[in-house]
Amino acid sequence: MRKYLLSTSALAGAALLSTAAIADVSISGSFEWDYAARDSNVAANDGNIMGHDQEAHIKFTTKTSDGYTISATNQLKTSSGGMDDTSVTISGGFGTLTLGQTDGASDIYGMSALGLIAEEETGTLNSGAGTTASISTKTEGVDGNGNKLTYHIPPVGGLTAGVSVATNTISGDDDTTAVGFNYSLDAGGAAVKVGYSSSSTETAGGTDIDGTSMGVNIVMNGISVTASNGTYEADDEDRSTNAAGISYTLANGLTLGYATVKSEDDLDVGEEYTANHYEAQYAIIEGLTAVLNVSDFDYEVTAGNHENTPVDQNGTITSLTLKASFYYYN
Repeated sequence: MRKYLLSTSALAGAALLSTAAIADVSISGSFEWDYAARDSNVAANDGNIMGHDQEAHIKFTTKTSDGYTISATNQLKTSSGGMDDTSVTISGGFGTLTLGQTDGASDIYGMSALGLIAEEETGTLNSGAGTTASISTKTEGVDGNGNKLTYHIPPVGGLTAGVSVATNTISGDDDTTAVGFNYSLDAGGAAVKVGYSSSSTETAGGTDIDGTSMGVNIVMNGISVTASNGTYEADDEDRSTNAAGISYTLANGLTLGYATVKSEDDLDVGEEYTANHYEAQYAIIEGLTAVLNVSDFDYEVTAGNHENTPVDQNGTITSLTLKASFYYYN
């Protein structure tokens, strides 16, 4: 009887395996070690600090006989024990559908000039007593990395576009909707991409949280230039952020970059943030890159805004980052 049960179980297991899709598996990972020297007018924020960040990415991909591609992605922050992106994607003639905890349309189609800089530093914008400034330092989307459903249309020429919907808590009207598009074209040998995205989160009994991102990127002869703008509106917040950046890759693989950003809040009179980022990246050997970054920032604030302890801040952060990357595909 026992042999019969074991044989039956084995057959059942084989039957289940035969109905499951056989997937390709890719595993990638990264490790970053960072040393930063901070010098500012707030003594509590000064000093030298080391840090690291490690991630492991596991992706399963299968192609069905009727033309669909299904992928499951798991991105784990192994240095902190947290979870980054965990989602499933279904692609076919209808477009692409992604479900899970990952970036939505606002982030995917948003434009950021600071994307040309690998390791920019934004400073520690607090008073030294734990009170953090509420000011924008980038221009990309603001829909976050929570659970959501995102649909992307099939590419039409150089146009790609998508829409996301997400929920927050069970109670209250706090759903988020985001849309965005990118359009790419060739203009006299230059690759040009323009983009726009927006997101809106409902707030029960309060001011909705709205954000936009727009910009243009031009790449030609090893030079990449981006200009972008981002807005953010919420309770007592009406921020506008402008940024521009340029990067150039030399024949020896050295990439030089510069980006500048300025953010203002119209509702908090006198609140303004500016920063300049200077960077050099170099591939030491295959899979190992060194990044040297110098970022100077200036944050101005007045007693008339909502910050609990308004303190003008300015300073310079110099950092060296070593980045190792790994990849495996079965």
